[in-house]
Amino acid sequence: MPDPPPAPGANDIVAGIYSLKENAMKNDATARPQATQAPARLSKGDFVTALRKQLQEAAKAGETSVDVRAATLHTDVGVYPARGHSMPTCCTVMYEEMQPGDEILLTPPGGKGPTLLVRYKFPR
Repeated sequence: MPDPPPAPGANDIVAGIYSLKENAMKNDATARPQATQAPARLSKGDFVTALRKQLQEAAKAGETSVDVRAATLHTDVGVYPARGHSMPTCCTVMYEEMQPGDEILLTPPGGKGPTLLVRYKFPR
C-alpha cells in the first residue's frame, strides 16, 4: 500500500481558507466592501485653516520656528495617501503661506509632493 499523503501544514490550511474567501467574494457582490460615498475633495481653505492652527500653536508654545511636511499636513486635514488626494492643493497653500525669512528645506521633484518641507519662522 502507498504511504498516506502528508498532513497539511498550518500554511496550507490558512492558504486554503483565504482561497475560499477570495472566491466567495469574487462571486458574491454583497460580500465585497462597498463605498458608501466618494471621498470628499479637500479645499484650499481646509489646508489654510490647518496650517495656520499649527503655526499659532507653535508660536504660543514659544517656538522660534516650526517645520511642516506636506504629508503630515495633508494627513491632519484628510486621508493621505488615498485616491483623489489633494496634495497639489496642500503644497500650494504651504508655498502661499510663506513669509520673508521662511525656508524651503526640501523640495520634491516637480515642486509639489508629500516630501515638501517648509520651516516657518516666528514672529509672523
